[in-house]
Amino acid sequence: MPDQLQSSGGAVQGTDHIPDLSYLVEALINNVGSGIYLAQDRKFVFVNHFLEELSGYTATDLIGYNTLDFVHPDDKENVLTRAVEALKDRGSTVPSYEYRFIKKNGETMWVVERISSIEYRGRRAVLGSLMDINRRKLLEEELVIYGEKYRNILERMQDSYYELDLRGNFTFVNYATCQNLGYEWGELDGKNYRTIIPEEAQDEIFQVFHGIYESGEPNKGFSHKVTRKDGSMIFVESSVSLLLSDSGKPVGFNCVSRDVTERKRLEEELARSEEKYRTILSEIEDAYYEVDLKGNFTFANDACLRDLRCLKDDVLGVNFRRFVVKEDVADVVNNFNQVYRTGEANRGFSHRVLRKDGTTGYAEASVSLIRNKQGEAIGFRSVSRDVTERKKLEQKLAEMATHDFLTGLPNRILLNDRFYVAVAHAHRNDSKLAVMSLDIDNFKIVNDTLGHSAGDELLRMVAIRLSYTLRTSDTVARIGGDEFVLLLQDIHDLEDAISIAEKIVDSFKIPFVIEGHYLNITTSIGLVIYPDEGRDLDILMRKSDAAMYHSKKEGGNRYKVFSDSDQQELKD
Repeated sequence: MPDQLQSSGGAVQGTDHIPDLSYLVEALINNVGSGIYLAQDRKFVFVNHFLEELSGYTATDLIGYNTLDFVHPDDKENVLTRAVEALKDRGSTVPSYEYRFIKKNGETMWVVERISSIEYRGRRAVLGSLMDINRRKLLEEELVIYGEKYRNILERMQDSYYELDLRGNFTFVNYATCQNLGYEWGELDGKNYRTIIPEEAQDEIFQVFHGIYESGEPNKGFSHKVTRKDGSMIFVESSVSLLLSDSGKPVGFNCVSRDVTERKRLEEELARSEEKYRTILSEIEDAYYEVDLKGNFTFANDACLRDLRCLKDDVLGVNFRRFVVKEDVADVVNNFNQVYRTGEANRGFSHRVLRKDGTTGYAEASVSLIRNKQGEAIGFRSVSRDVTERKKLEQKLAEMATHDFLTGLPNRILLNDRFYVAVAHAHRNDSKLAVMSLDIDNFKIVNDTLGHSAGDELLRMVAIRLSYTLRTSDTVARIGGDEFVLLLQDIHDLEDAISIAEKIVDSFKIPFVIEGHYLNITTSIGLVIYPDEGRDLDILMRKSDAAMYHSKKEGGNRYKVFSDSDQQELKD
């Protein structure tokens, strides 16, 4: 790396002599698809454009600051150990490792990083490159937490889903597979996939699986015949990909198949009768449309019009781009262009749909060419399925991982993450945090007299009132029962926190109206300050809990700052 490398948003600038090829070095560093940085004495001395875009910081935000200030507290020791290891020997490279990087907006981002030791201006320095793997890590966590729920979804889906080991034996089969093939539950377990493949097609299917194994690339769509238990044949459209172990070693295959027998029959009928073809397409549940080579609609069935919230006159002659979310237009165009260039149908891609009423949805589409009698391409046809509800379910599952089901507030998992982000923010801004434990006084009486449904409604209303009372930068979390934990940022002294606690107690003076009953509810609050009373969330919560129970013993409807007497109760 040139000696004159400077920190101007990742630009390579020179204060002395600039080599003739320095602009090429600059272009290479700033256009590579990884965040690149140079650190010396644990401080950033250079960052490239991609790292700025990835993290949200500018070079000015980073240069001169300790690299560990931007690392999640739980990961700092590991990152420091790797840096020390890299600096032992000149030119040494440390194997890739993962950690959480704190972005400028306060969010944490999982990255995978690789570092090397280099000489820079006569002293040892660390050259690092990192990539965003946040989405992958979130998916891994969701799969661990919701693996069983995903299995339940697979069991309920209408498409066939099954898994094979490397010998082709079934290791998992969902209910739809059994139903579509006429087998009883469990009959296919342990059997070889050749059981359902006609003999004349077995070699062809084997080559498909073998190609996937050799290349590691999934086959996203191919059609073939399948033999049902009663000997009858159906056509299916399958997509197959490798199953990998935790170490990345292939252990089998997974396959999603859809019965397209009816569609095959329709295609044959379409060739014989154009009028019959139009009638059938107007009645199928999946959206079907045709466009010319410029992308203008020439036909749309009723299902398509229904999905777009349109009448036929709103669509015919209009370009399909009008009904695709702007950010997805380029991807959809690329899929159509690929079909045009190769002549091969695209059996499945997803995109967002922009309906006439301004709402958006999700669709999974397949596209193929329309040819005239001379075989010339004259347009495209597409079959599209509305998968909006499935997308909403996926988003709901992700939401459930970090939020309380009843109130929608952050749960303990998200509270923990926000605490460490708030700690980093406090360190950067020389401020403090306040942690409050809040409990509803005599909540059991509400449940006993009005019922649990009223109790649940009260919890929801308390959550709303607390959220409106606090600032947007603060966090209200429900950790169980009628217990809430409040995390307050930008606290400069105890008086700031006391002022907010008083505001919360006063907010409960307004009765809650539930099922026609006016409930005069009070609350007890325990308050501690970070870092005065501790630097660990568990310790702070135990202390605020002790203070909260003290205020409850004194009659409730008040706040209590953690004191020495509370400390003694904790010891007892």
